[in-house]
Amino acid sequence: MKNLKLGISALALTVASTVFAQTTTNPWLIGIGAHAENHIAAGGKAGDVLSTAFGGKSQGDLYRIGNFSITPPLSKLTVARNINKFLVIDWQTTVGNVDNKRFNYGKEFFLMTGLGLQFKVNGLWSEDSWFDPYVRVGGNYLRHDYTGLTFPRTDVNGMVNANYDEDGNKTGKADHFTLSTGIGSNFWFTKNFGVGVQGDYVSTPTDKSTVSNFWQASASLLFRFGNTDRDKDGILDKDDACPDTPGIASTNPEFNGCPDTDGDGVFDKVDKCIDVAGPAENDGCPWPDTDGDGVLDKDDACPTVAGPVENKGCPWPDTDGDGILDKDDACPTVPGLPEYNGCPKPQSAYADDATGALKGIFFNFNKATLRPESSDKLDQAASIVKSSNGGTFLVTGETDKKGSDAYNLKLSRERAASVVAALEARGVATSQLKSKGFGEANAMVAETASDAERMADRKVVVTAVDQAAFDAMDKSDMPVVVKKAPMKKKAPMKKRK
Repeated sequence: MKNLKLGISALALTVASTVFAQTTTNPWLIGIGAHAENHIAAGGKAGDVLSTAFGGKSQGDLYRIGNFSITPPLSKLTVARNINKFLVIDWQTTVGNVDNKRFNYGKEFFLMTGLGLQFKVNGLWSEDSWFDPYVRVGGNYLRHDYTGLTFPRTDVNGMVNANYDEDGNKTGKADHFTLSTGIGSNFWFTKNFGVGVQGDYVSTPTDKSTVSNFWQASASLLFRFGNTDRDKDGILDKDDACPDTPGIASTNPEFNGCPDTDGDGVFDKVDKCIDVAGPAENDGCPWPDTDGDGVLDKDDACPTVAGPVENKGCPWPDTDGDGILDKDDACPTVPGLPEYNGCPKPQSAYADDATGALKGIFFNFNKATLRPESSDKLDQAASIVKSSNGGTFLVTGETDKKGSDAYNLKLSRERAASVVAALEARGVATSQLKSKGFGEANAMVAETASDAERMADRKVVVTAVDQAAFDAMDKSDMPVVVKKAPMKKKAPMKKRK
């Protein structure tokens, strides 16, 4: 009994020292449980182990609860450490008072301790699975005193044993080297807590005897330690690239568990602007906008001069300097006016303006001579034509329907030519104007209408003409009057003397 108390005390000290040793970043396991030994199922020769355990006279001595010597809880300690996802090295200790029912040998102090190697089967699919089966082999020191057992002796299976071992010893040994082979499985309820069961066949190969051989079954409560998380960020130190600074998970092991203060996806350890979000392409810093135009410098063709995004951050040019940006200028290389989309004023517009200026000019009755009150209108029309940059125009005269066609045609020709002469007299180049009369050809008001109504048909119209057509025209459609040369007087005939 004294030996049992010492053994349990040793187990308690071992548990305490192991718990305080959980500072490594490698995963550790502690198991505390109970065990039971069955010597009856191990009886017989080495080749009869399986048949005795699973068959035999009693159809399987291993399954009979009465064949086991059961120890109370806290009689088994397991300390294990993962090497990798397939291999675990463990240290297992079992202690208690155990009898050998095969030889009806009473309870003796029992202590078995040693190292083992486990092959984790779930490493083939998922080492984090709740179902954690394994195959184990181990070597142990066993203290189980058989010095009080004498031979020859017949065991409960009816087998006569003349000696303790092959060397002919008549008494047993107290200290043994054992070889354990078995299977087991852990069942994890959480990441850190579970239960485990294990079954081993324990042989004593150096004894040259089967007297001390037995089957051992055990069950334990399991606690996993060692997966520390110093910065409490939920990422274990063994996987944490920044174990002392809280961070976030990453699929990149270089940054897993590291902080990203500004949340831009660039971890602080490589972020040149940890407090300001920016793209990875700029090392975590925001792209600058030097000219403040809303176009980032990386996309800005003119980073120091503000401009719209449509022009890649550059200001729109005004090539001809007319105040109309090239993007809106239909004539970007020629100065123009806004009302003509940046193009120069067209000749047709000058013609319309000149026609408007000449509206309401007065001629003497039935004549082509202009009356004095028309002078201001003629000045205005002349100014317009001169500002046309050398434009070429046809001045046409039109009459109402009153009077004969021939008369009206003649009058309209004369009046158109009279206007041309008046404009040229005011500085318009002679190369810019030509005249033509239409008479009453374009008149719309009836001859019987009032004079005020027929006035709408009496007008002078200026029309822009392109240079080629202008060159093909006569200066005027007035009939050319050919003057006859005066006849010479015949000299008087001299009188004959």
